[in-house]
Amino acid sequence: MQPEQIKKAAEELWYLCLQSPHPASEVISGYTRSRRYIGSKDRKKLTEYVWKMLRFKAHIEFYMGREKTFQELLDIEIQDSPDMPDWIRLECPEWLLKKIPDAENELKAMLTNAPTILRANGNRNEIIKKLAQEGIIGSPTPLSPYGIKLDKRYNLNLSETYKKGLVEVQDEGSQLIALETQVCPEQSLFDMCAGAGGKSLFFAQMMKNKGSIIAYDISSRSLIELEKRAQRAHASIIHTTLDFPKELFDVVVIDAPCSGTGTCRRMPDAKWKITQTQFQNLIKTQAELLEKGATLTQGKLCYMTCSLTNDENEAQIENFLKKHSDFILLSQKRFSPFQSNTDGFYVAIMKKK
Repeated sequence: MQPEQIKKAAEELWYLCLQSPHPASEVISGYTRSRRYIGSKDRKKLTEYVWKMLRFKAHIEFYMGREKTFQELLDIEIQDSPDMPDWIRLECPEWLLKKIPDAENELKAMLTNAPTILRANGNRNEIIKKLAQEGIIGSPTPLSPYGIKLDKRYNLNLSETYKKGLVEVQDEGSQLIALETQVCPEQSLFDMCAGAGGKSLFFAQMMKNKGSIIAYDISSRSLIELEKRAQRAHASIIHTTLDFPKELFDVVVIDAPCSGTGTCRRMPDAKWKITQTQFQNLIKTQAELLEKGATLTQGKLCYMTCSLTNDENEAQIENFLKKHSDFILLSQKRFSPFQSNTDGFYVAIMKKK
């Protein structure tokens, strides 16, 4: 493809990503797969363009209204203008901006590219050596004792180390909130919103594959993916279910559906697609999940989000504890691009009295 053709395709794909209800990563993947004439080099340039423009969506629209074309903006550094409102400068809807503590620093940090982070399912140093033998260069993460930061993006589906279940893709912040649960071997754990199981797999590793993990989700597709990943990681204590359990567990984990504002480095389009009504519905759903989780634990109740907003995090837990004097708060923590150079996560660990 000629440079101008790539730029034209980038503009088309940018609009498709913003108009689609699906994540940009899926839209981009579908677009390039259906156009086999786009070679690997052109595909790389195209996706770089689109991710850049998604990350600076508000800036792009601001400048396009001032006699700059989309294609002119592709190859220049995107900068602030003195007369830009904060919501444009920080790339966040105005109503959502007001809900994020320390938004100035947190959202600025969100405008950077996120690194690829793996979790070592075994001896980290040995696994780093195995990856290096395959030409995949990684180094230990500073906070998680299991994390491996890659120097660039690789096709891990071609890696024998990955195929053997020795590594999983998992952000360092996600690893850190899982570690906060301090789950132990022989415990029973209920993962209430398991999804494709990134945290369930880590819990199995923390429990040394001893005990029981019941992974529940409303999506059968997600649980099928979890079963494949568990088999690859030899996590035999994970059992998936579409039926809500009735028994009690030592640990209940609620990785709650949320606004996803903590993952904007990886999904910069998501914050523009959520409405205020959807946000309020998420708050309601989170509270309902906490109520359900409270009836299933005989020990810990662990609440997690990948959100930066106070409403979904500290305020949600404060409201829960006001209604439940039979629970105490053991700890709560935040991780974020600005504070810890990770994606944005929140975790609260509570215990039944």
